[in-house]
Amino acid sequence: MKKSFLSLFFCFLFIGLFNISNGQTIAFKSNQEIEKEIDAAFMKSIKAAESLDVPKLINAVDDSRHAGFIANDNFYSEFEELANILKSREPGSVKQTITVQKKKITVLAENIALVTASGISQIEINGGNPFSLNFFWTFVYEKINNEWKVIQSHQSSK
Repeated sequence: MKKSFLSLFFCFLFIGLFNISNGQTIAFKSNQEIEKEIDAAFMKSIKAAESLDVPKLINAVDDSRHAGFIANDNFYSEFEELANILKSREPGSVKQTITVQKKKITVLAENIALVTASGISQIEINGGNPFSLNFFWTFVYEKINNEWKVIQSHQSSK
């Protein structure tokens, strides 16, 4: 009887341990799938920036976390401050071509990712002489309501 009880005990213990190790699996996208989604959102923002499509640029951001934004040595505690600067520019007054030379997307979680990028921007203001700037960017993306939004950024150029 004692052997039967021990055998039954170890059988239940083994089944229990097996079920714990094979617990519920949570379906989530692979890093590669998330990276593709982030890259698409990032490139959409690049195209909006090249044409200075302010509504699309603003729509790519969610400032509900109030994480702050840095652009060329200026800190903006609210994205609205930066958006107002963008809105103040005349449509068509700035033409730019953005060439991303290096880019790294780092998935931190299923709904959070970082994008770091650098490259060259060719800029022409009001038909004047064009000039080039090297840029260095970091964007934090969060998936909010099934869309990837920038929740914080640091942009600098030289």
